[in-house]
Amino acid sequence: AKFTDKKGNVLPDAFLMKRGSTAHDLAYQVHTDIGEGFLHAVDARRKMRIGRELEDGDVVKIVSTR
Repeated sequence: AKFTDKKGNVLPDAFLMKRGSTAHDLAYQVHTDIGEGFLHAVDARRKMRIGRELEDGDVVKIVSTR
């Protein structure tokens, strides 16, 4: 199944996360090294703090040292 953003653009990788998950949790879901090197994440509008819970429809870019 392909996932799309609100404009209908196909997203290259999509992860379904449990309610209460954070961007840091998502980083670990992608790869352990990404989680360990996690600096911050950026959604379509703003930088996200490490403990901010994800919301439905968030499109997240992870910034990592690795």
